[in-house]
Amino acid sequence: MRLIVLLILFLHSGSPLPPSIKIGGLFDMADTIHEIAFRYAVDRINNDRDILPRTQLTAQIERIPPQDSFYASKRVCKALSDGLGGIFGPQSGVTSTHVQSICDSLEVPHVETRYDYRLTRDDYSINLYPHPHALGQAFVDLVSAMKWKKFTVLYEKSEGLVRLQEVLKLSSNDKDMKITIRQLTPGLGGDYRPLLKSMKTSGETQIILDCLITTVPDVLKQAQQVGIMTAYHSYLITSLDLHTIELEDFKYGGTNITAFRLVDPTSDVVKSVVQDWVLGELRYGRKIPFHEKSIRTETALVYDAVQLFARALTDLDRSQNIQITPLDCVDGEPWQHGTSLLNYMKLVEAEGLTGKIQFDSEGFRSNFDLEIIELKKDGLNKVGVWNKETGANFTRNFTEAYSEIVESLHNKTLIITTILTEPYSMYKENSEALTGNARFEGYNVDLIDEISKILGFNYSFHMVEDGTYGSYDEKTKTWSGMIGELLSQKADLAVADLTITYEREQGVDFTMPFMNLGVTILFKKPKAKDPYLFSFLSPLALDVWIYMMTAYLAVSLLLFILARISPYETSGVVNDVYWRNDEKGSRLARPDPIYETLFSGCGRPVRTIGTQVEDRREQEKNSGDTFTLLNSFWFMIASLLQQGTDLLPRAVSTRMVAGMWWFFTLIMISSYTANLAAFLTVERMDSPIESAEDLAKQNTISYGSLRAGSTAAFFRDSKIPTYSRMWVFMDSDDKNFVKSNSAGVERVIKENGKYAFLMESTTVEYIVERKCDLTQIGGLLDSKGYGIALPPNSPFRTPISSAILQLQEGGKLHMLKEKWWKQRKGGGKCQEVPEKEAAALNLSNVGGVFVVLLGGLGVACIIAVAEYLWNKRQMQKFKPATPPPGHLSTCTTNSTLNTLTRPANSYENGQVTHLDLAAHAPVSHCPGENGVLSPMNDNGGFLTTSLSVAALNQTSCAVPHHSMQGWALPPSGGNGCGNPGPEMGNGPPPILPPTAKHHHHHSHRYHQEQCPHFSGFKEDNDVS
Repeated sequence: MRLIVLLILFLHSGSPLPPSIKIGGLFDMADTIHEIAFRYAVDRINNDRDILPRTQLTAQIERIPPQDSFYASKRVCKALSDGLGGIFGPQSGVTSTHVQSICDSLEVPHVETRYDYRLTRDDYSINLYPHPHALGQAFVDLVSAMKWKKFTVLYEKSEGLVRLQEVLKLSSNDKDMKITIRQLTPGLGGDYRPLLKSMKTSGETQIILDCLITTVPDVLKQAQQVGIMTAYHSYLITSLDLHTIELEDFKYGGTNITAFRLVDPTSDVVKSVVQDWVLGELRYGRKIPFHEKSIRTETALVYDAVQLFARALTDLDRSQNIQITPLDCVDGEPWQHGTSLLNYMKLVEAEGLTGKIQFDSEGFRSNFDLEIIELKKDGLNKVGVWNKETGANFTRNFTEAYSEIVESLHNKTLIITTILTEPYSMYKENSEALTGNARFEGYNVDLIDEISKILGFNYSFHMVEDGTYGSYDEKTKTWSGMIGELLSQKADLAVADLTITYEREQGVDFTMPFMNLGVTILFKKPKAKDPYLFSFLSPLALDVWIYMMTAYLAVSLLLFILARISPYETSGVVNDVYWRNDEKGSRLARPDPIYETLFSGCGRPVRTIGTQVEDRREQEKNSGDTFTLLNSFWFMIASLLQQGTDLLPRAVSTRMVAGMWWFFTLIMISSYTANLAAFLTVERMDSPIESAEDLAKQNTISYGSLRAGSTAAFFRDSKIPTYSRMWVFMDSDDKNFVKSNSAGVERVIKENGKYAFLMESTTVEYIVERKCDLTQIGGLLDSKGYGIALPPNSPFRTPISSAILQLQEGGKLHMLKEKWWKQRKGGGKCQEVPEKEAAALNLSNVGGVFVVLLGGLGVACIIAVAEYLWNKRQMQKFKPATPPPGHLSTCTTNSTLNTLTRPANSYENGQVTHLDLAAHAPVSHCPGENGVLSPMNDNGGFLTTSLSVAALNQTSCAVPHHSMQGWALPPSGGNGCGNPGPEMGNGPPPILPPTAKHHHHHSHRYHQEQCPHFSGFKEDNDVS
C-alpha cells in the first residue's frame, strides 16, 4: 500500500524545493549532546548527495528552560515567523506539550524523541521513541522469559508505574505471581539504604528498577553496601541507556543485571557517526567527553529524526511544489504542505542508529527490535533480542549459560549452614582439637565434598544459630532456622536432612533431591508373641475348619445313604469261623481262658474242642450293608487323617463318593501341611499398632514430631482425614512435640511403648540399625526428598543439581548411604543373621497337639466305661435255663457241677452253642443219655446239633436245646465223677464233620478251651 502511494506521489510533477530550508531544534539549556547530534545530523545530510541534493538544511537551534512553557511558546512562534519546515524537541514534557499544540494549530510537523507515556498522539506530531504499550509488552515478555514469579517494582516517579502497567497486570492473570511495589524515595543526601535494607530483610531478590539513568549508579552502589548485590540477586533496569553508565564495580559480584537497549554502541554505523561528532567538535576547538559507548537513546533518536525528516522531504519534493512560508501564531493560518510532509514521514522506512524506523497508521513506532543485555565480568553483553512478533529470545544456549555459572564457581568459597543430626552432620570424636571443616563428618559432609570436586568451589561449614531447620512465622512474616539464614544471606547453602516442601519452596530454592524418603512411625519393638496353644489350627481359618467339618458330616451321611440304596453294596456272608489245626490237621479251637481256669482249679483236666456263641441280632445286623452309619463316619475320618480301614466301598456310587473325598482330603491336607511349618516356626510379634490408622484410632499411645519441621507441616496441611485427626491430637498438647530427633528417640525408649515418634524414614532406618529395641511401624505416609537449599534465584542451583545427578548415576550416593547407615557408627548391629538350621519346635509350639491327644484318650476311656455299664445292664436281662428236677447230676467231689459247667443261658431271640468233650483224665461231667455224642449236622455251612432237654440236663456242659443231635455221650460210671471220658479217636473230627461245605464265617462270640496237657497247637490262617 505504501509503495502504491509513493508511486502515485512520485508520478505527480512539481517544482523543486527551495535551495535552503530551516528546521527548528528546541533543546534544554544544558542539553548540549542532543544539540550536537542535531547539528551534525544536519551536516551529514547536507553532505549526502542522495538526500536533498539541491537543498540545504539549516539548523535553527533554540535553548529553552525545561519548565518554562511561556518562553518556549514565544521562541517557537518567533521561529515559525521566519519560516520552518519542521520543529524537533524539546525533551521536557512540560514545554513539549505547548509546542505540540502550536504545531497542531499551524499544521507544522512536530518531531519528538522523548518517552511519552500517553497512548495518543496529536495529528501533527510524530515520536521516534518506542510506543509505551509496545515497550511495556517487551518488559512482560522478558520477565516471563526469566521465569520471575516473585519480584519487586522499585520506581522513582509515578510515570514509571505507567511504563510498567503491563507488568503489573501479571499478578491479576497469574495467581502464583507476587509483585511488591516500592517507591524509590531518597532520604537525606540521596540515601536509599533504609529502603534497601528493608528489602533485604524481607528477602526480595528480583528487582525491577525504574528510575533516571543518572540515579541507577547510586542505587546499585548503596544496594551493594547493604548486601543485595550478590549472585542471588537479579535486577531489570527499565532504562534503555544502561550501556552509558559505568558498571565496573558490579561486574565481579555475580549479580544478574539485565536491560534492553535500542542503540548498539558496538555497531560500525554508531561508531562512525560518533567519531564524526567528536572530530567535528575538535575542528571548532570544542572537546566533548563523548564516545560511542556513551551515546544515549534519545541522542541517537534526534539524529535519526533529522534523517527521517530529510528522506520524507526528498520523497515529497518529487511530487509537490513545496514552499516554506512564514507562519503567524496569531491569525493561525496553517501551512499547506504540513499534512503531506507528515504523511510521508509516516510512510518512510529507514535504518538509523536505533535500528529499523517504521511507523504504524497512527504514527506510533511499535515495530522495533530491542537487544537484551546482561552484565558479565567483561562488561555488558548481548544475550538476546526482543521484537513484537517473537517476543524475548535469548541467543545464548543452555550450555553457554551453564558454563558461565560453573566458571563463576571456580575458587569461590560458599558458606554452608547445617544442623547436627546423625548421620548427616556430626562432630568428630576429637573435634575439640580440630578446626574448620575438619571438625565435621557425616553423609552431608561427604556429599558436599564430592560436589565441590566436580564444580571446583571451596566451602566452609557452620552450625545454624537457633538449631532449627526453618519454619515460617505468620506473625512476624519471617523464616527461622537454616531457611532464615539463607534469606538473610548469612549462608550460601543449607545442607542437612532438609525436606523439600511447598512452603519452603516459597522462600528458598532447592536442588534436585539427593535422597528420597517419607514420613513413618518410630516405635518400641514389640515383644515376641507367645505361641498359641492350638497353633496347629492356625494354617486354616475358622470358617475353613467349619466348612471341613460340615463337609465331613455331609459326605459321611451321603455315603451311608448311597450304601443303603445301592444293591451292590450288600454283603452275602453271615458268619465266619476261624479255627486252629492240630498236628494231624484236625481243626481245633483256641483255648478259652475262663474255662481253662475253672477246670484246672477243679483238678479235672478237660479238653474243649470248641465253643461258639451266636446272637441273632448280630447276625441280622451283619447280614446287611457294610457301611452302617458308624462305619461311614469311621471310613471318612480315617480317609481324612490319611489312614486305612478294613472297609472298602464296592458299588460305583460309593466308590465315586470315596474318590472325591480322597481328592478333597489330598488338597486340604497338602495345603495344611505346607502352611503349618510357617505358623509353627515364624516368630510373631504382638504390636498394639500396625499403621497410622491404628495410631489415630486409639488414645493410649501418645505420638508427636518436631514442632518446627516438615513432618509437623505435613500433618498440619494434610487434607486426609486420618492425618488431620492425628494433627488435632498432636496440637492439643504441646508435650507431644520435641525439640530434636534425638529427644524424640530417647522418649520412645523411655516411655516403653507409650509414645510413638513421627519422623523421616531415612532417619528411622539409621536408628533401628543401631537401637535393636526400636522398629519402624507401617510404611511411608507420604513421598518426598531431601535437597540442598539455596537463596532464591541462586544461579548455582542448576550446576549443583547436575552434580547430584552425576553422583546418583555413578552410584556414589548409594555408596555414601551404605557407608553411614550400614558400616560406620555401629551400623549393622541389629541386622538379623539367618540361621543355618531350622529352629527346633518347643512344647509351646506343639502343646495343643498333646492336649488333643490327652483329650481324645480321656474321651475314649469315658466311652469304654459307658460301654461296659451298658453291656452289664443288658446281660442282667438274661435268665439261666434251669433244668427240670432230677435231670441235672451233681458231682460228689468238693466241686459242684455249677463250678465245672456253664448252664445254658437263654438270650432274647438268641441261642447258645456250647460243646465240651472230656479228654483222657477223670473229669467231672454230667452223664448223657446215650453215652456217645453224635456228630453235628452240616446245615449249609452252619454248625447245628440237636439235643433233647433231658440230654441237655444230663450233660456236664450247657448246650442249647438244638445243638447235640447226632452225638453219643459216653456211658456213665457211678455217680458221674471221676470216670474217664470218651477217646478222641473214636469219633469224627470235632465240631465240623469232614463233609461240611467250606464257607467263610465270622464268629462274633465264641469260647474255646484246651486241656493243659494238650500241646502242639499252632496258628493257621483263616480257612473256610
